[in-house]
Amino acid sequence: MKFFATIGAVLLPFIASTAGGTEFDPEDETSIKAAARTYAYGLMELYKNNATGTAAQDIGIWPQPHYWWEGGAAWGGMIEYTQFSGDNSHVKTLQQALTANYGPNNDFILSYRKSQTGNDDQLFWALAVMSALEYQFPDSDLAPAGYLEVAVNAFNNVVGRWDTTTCDGGLKWQIYLENSYGYNYKNSISNGCAFALGARLARYTGNQTYADWAEKIYDWTKSVGLITDLYEVFDGTDDKTNCATVADKTQWTYNNAMFLHGSAFMYDITNGASVWKERVSGFLSHAELLFFSPETKDNIMYEWACETGKSGRTCNLDQQSFKAYLSRFMAKTAAVAPFTKDTITKYLTASAVGAAKSCSGGDDKATCGSKWYTGSWDGTSGVGQQLAALEVTQALLSLKQNIVPVKNGASEPKPTTTATPKPSSTPAAKPTTVLASKPAGSSKAIEPSQIPSSSKAAPAVSNVYAPAPPKSTKVAPVSSIAPSTKSAVSTSAAAVASSVKSTQAAVAPTEKPAGKVGKIKPSAGVVTSCSTSTTLTVTISKPTAGVNTSCTPSTTLTVYVPPVTSAPEVPSVATSSAPVVPPVLTTLSPVAPPANVSVPASGSVPSSTAPVEFEGAASSMKVMGGSILGAVVVAMVAGLL
Repeated sequence: MKFFATIGAVLLPFIASTAGGTEFDPEDETSIKAAARTYAYGLMELYKNNATGTAAQDIGIWPQPHYWWEGGAAWGGMIEYTQFSGDNSHVKTLQQALTANYGPNNDFILSYRKSQTGNDDQLFWALAVMSALEYQFPDSDLAPAGYLEVAVNAFNNVVGRWDTTTCDGGLKWQIYLENSYGYNYKNSISNGCAFALGARLARYTGNQTYADWAEKIYDWTKSVGLITDLYEVFDGTDDKTNCATVADKTQWTYNNAMFLHGSAFMYDITNGASVWKERVSGFLSHAELLFFSPETKDNIMYEWACETGKSGRTCNLDQQSFKAYLSRFMAKTAAVAPFTKDTITKYLTASAVGAAKSCSGGDDKATCGSKWYTGSWDGTSGVGQQLAALEVTQALLSLKQNIVPVKNGASEPKPTTTATPKPSSTPAAKPTTVLASKPAGSSKAIEPSQIPSSSKAAPAVSNVYAPAPPKSTKVAPVSSIAPSTKSAVSTSAAAVASSVKSTQAAVAPTEKPAGKVGKIKPSAGVVTSCSTSTTLTVTISKPTAGVNTSCTPSTTLTVYVPPVTSAPEVPSVATSSAPVVPPVLTTLSPVAPPANVSVPASGSVPSSTAPVEFEGAASSMKVMGGSILGAVVVAMVAGLL
């Protein structure tokens, strides 16, 4: 009798995991595909700008108040969904969305998009194009350029703004002076996206120059303290202080994700260099500690900085999608750095199950919420929630199929053969009822002189396919050819744990913008689909004081701007006459990185402490439907004794 009681205790949680949400078996590939298809369809239902008659400048973007960058972010996820699942029903829509956002120079610089064009915004679109390359998504016959040309042009455009006027380098968040809220902010997401894109281009093309840039960007980010010895990735630093200290120590999932998977690609192209293996392990270990509910031990992903409410923040519209990118890039890490696969599979499996429970809201009982650890829908919905559920689920699918991103000229990755769900048609788009005003600026094609540039002349395009690595007098870049003989700093569990045992005071946001936190522009109101009338009852096994499981509408959003006493300070070189325009590229050769001159003495690594760890809500279980059936089955088996 005791034996069967034990079996029942083991079975009940598994049976209950499918109750009250999307039907989902993480061990069955067909079930994973079916769930991903449901989430993808729900996401595309929210997209209205593929309707006939849509203005050209609105194609490929989500309705306001979403910003331009999230279009590129979502299409990257949908491209991978298409290739992993075999569902080709969205191909034409995705091709149109991408190509409509190519600039006149076949990058992602558009004159009418200036108010929403930061370095990170462009790079999210470029990373979508990179996924199209790596998973051989079909190119549009109407595209003015191929994916590789666009990815290379976008990369060169961004690194052409490498700014050595302050902080001995680095990329600013915003690229136009009028976007003063982030023009003097050098942040991890802009530099992390560039690092990751460089690493992926290096692997795809075999061109060493991209690897050189990736190393240079990583070294700079570490030198100013945005990456610590414990592999914390802080949000950003102020170039008006010459990056003397970290301005905002918030840690977001997507910042970790960029440096995690970029390091994994560098590990692959350096044939397993020990220094890159240490870095991959370090970022992954820190992600385990910070973003996977370590207190409840349920291994479910959550947004540590804003999701539980303990910091005083609630996740804004942008931040609702951040878990999507950690999910996507953890799966890529496992693909190119296989020593991480078992660990990553464990976390993505638990998170995908949690997401399936969360996707139980709305009239269709399949709308996805934000909090995957509550065991049910939390009353929120939107593009970010739907995308995050899709990404964590299809990430699990890519691991099951052992899909590895291809290199240029390689054959198409062959997923395992399983039943593919019947393709869904892209939801018929209706003209949106949200009338988005035309963005400021001319809608005509951007002229070369309109392209923003670094305050210093951009490095000349190298005529050599693989130039020598950049020289440095203080920070030696890691060799891309031979593994380093010097191991990186060890990240023992005890050392990493120390980074979350500090005071709650550190959680309070600073006056600096926190990446996407501060991206509030005059025309963008804050709208959420959070229902204030929804009451969520959750049974928690061990109540934790201060855990908020109700839906909190995000109708008020704090805007974080750099503290100024007068007009925003501009680097002196920017007051010169016309800005220097990066050269118009006629080849696919990347721009070689300039050599570092020195590293600021003030660019020391910050304290190894971080805001107090958010415990997350205890995992709840409602014994409904399947769980009751499980109890009956166990009772019947016991009765047979």
